[in-house]
Amino acid sequence: MTKRSNGAEGTGAPDPAGPPGRRATAVATGGRMMLVETSATSRVFIYMLGKFLQRMEQERRDLYFGDLDLARVMEVVSLASVEPGMRDAAFREKHSSLASIVGIDGQRATNATSIANATGIPRETIRRKLKQLQSLGVIIEKEPARYVVQPGILQQPERQEAFARGIRATVAFMNECLEQGVVRWVPKPVDGGQEG
Repeated sequence: MTKRSNGAEGTGAPDPAGPPGRRATAVATGGRMMLVETSATSRVFIYMLGKFLQRMEQERRDLYFGDLDLARVMEVVSLASVEPGMRDAAFREKHSSLASIVGIDGQRATNATSIANATGIPRETIRRKLKQLQSLGVIIEKEPARYVVQPGILQQPERQEAFARGIRATVAFMNECLEQGVVRWVPKPVDGGQEG
């Protein structure tokens, strides 16, 4: 992602270092999940995590013609484009659903150098992948050599179905971890303190 020295400059999003406003925060919960750290569960966790990651990688391969580098570049552009907004409560509320389209002006553009830094993929490879994504119509050049997601592309039925499968697989993985005793739910202490 791109580094910012002056908050969310030029993104249209509130500056996170600026005056306090309505910022997105984690929802207060009655506790949290914690890893059960024993030698008996570590292999089970790694096995379940491996199966989960394999399923997710197959989804990415299917969506991006078997090209995981293309998938990674698209994912970084997608994440960078909404990252400042996701820290703003109003933006987050408006765009909490993947059915919501974020327009060009609501997105922060990113460049090949930032994507290369985020992924470890060589910059020249990134440039080729960006050209390919542009030709596929999934990203656009917002400013010279700076890219955002084409508004509406994430709402295409095949992408929405892939997202839904990914969400279901993630919830199933979390539930498997709970059922297998690899993680446990730790209720928040009554006095409001934090456990471990």
